[in-house]
Amino acid sequence: MLFASVILVFLVSSILLIRHWSQNKGIVYLVAIIFFLNLRQITILLANSDGYETLVAILHIHFDPLIFLMGPFLLYYLKSEVQGKIVFDKYLLLHAIPALLALINTLPYYSYPFESKVAYFSVVQETFLFNPSNFPYLILPLKYQGLGTFVLNISYALFCIGYLVRLKKNSPFPLKKKLSVILQRIFSFFLISIINGLILIIFIVVNSPQRGGWNYRQSSFEGGGYLFFMALVLPLFFFLTPSWLYNEQQRLNVFDTIRLFLTRFKQPVAGPLVAPTNENLSDMERIVSHIEKEKPYLQVNFSTHDISQVLNIPHIRISNAFNQQLNTSFPAYRNKLRMAHALSLMREGAHLTYSIEGIAARSGFKSRSIFYLAFKEEHGITPTEWIKKNLKGSFLLQMECAKS
Repeated sequence: MLFASVILVFLVSSILLIRHWSQNKGIVYLVAIIFFLNLRQITILLANSDGYETLVAILHIHFDPLIFLMGPFLLYYLKSEVQGKIVFDKYLLLHAIPALLALINTLPYYSYPFESKVAYFSVVQETFLFNPSNFPYLILPLKYQGLGTFVLNISYALFCIGYLVRLKKNSPFPLKKKLSVILQRIFSFFLISIINGLILIIFIVVNSPQRGGWNYRQSSFEGGGYLFFMALVLPLFFFLTPSWLYNEQQRLNVFDTIRLFLTRFKQPVAGPLVAPTNENLSDMERIVSHIEKEKPYLQVNFSTHDISQVLNIPHIRISNAFNQQLNTSFPAYRNKLRMAHALSLMREGAHLTYSIEGIAARSGFKSRSIFYLAFKEEHGITPTEWIKKNLKGSFLLQMECAKS
């Protein structure tokens, strides 16, 4: 049962890499975190079981420096998700300093003969894992290194959640929707990991022969006890968040999945489990609905990349939707909407308080010259000529006409 979790972790990691790699290579950070968490959990479970002394000698302490990297990797995974590309910079080396210190602290243990380590773990009985006298081969006692691992990674997780919340408050609408999804997923992942780890730790401590301690070889683990099922919680979590695992359009998190399953179980009804939403519409319907509702084309840098991020539709499908269903290109469609907005502003009297350049900026055009070119291409005249012909003039209009 314990090693079934290893197989599931490889399966989950493979799916994540295959489905996410083309859009964001930063997925490697998340895969590394999954491996590190599974490694730590397996080490704890094996250390409390008989017959695995060689594996414990390999896994115990040797990989502690890697555990210190979970926090920094979580931060860089989130940065990669936000930017849509892998983030790898010089500051990652600064974040890796705690892992380097743990490596230095562990160096004496690396040089200790492996046969002696196996012999040690084969005879240790009811000894406190956090008692520094049990591991005299570290510079700093093991209990401080273990505490440092816990505090550091929890601090990083809390910082990352705060980072997403702050970023969401100061971001444009398309990015806000994406950040909401990321925040839900990370919070779910963080909460499941904490609950899983706390249950395991509390069970070991409470059932320790020496109350309040942490002892090897507890009877509850003999014969592959039921606690080995806990190693399956982490990989199974991703199958409860299929939109994250498979990088699909559905945006349910683990709690939504469980709630919908329980609702279905309590009240069996005919028809789909989830009421039809925009997610059930065709690509073109979803794109048009999003554009008409949120008006993202008023942003100067609005592109198909923004649509892809918000609606989770690949770029090629977006281009095909415009070319095949609307018979127009995305830039042409975007300019048409911007032009309609500019005309609407002028009809509402915006030309009386704003310059032509101001109207262009409020309509999403990058510059006055681009607006003039697009306007003349569609209407055959300049914006100032259109205003003089169709709207009442003003002092600002005369000034603008004089400039042109």
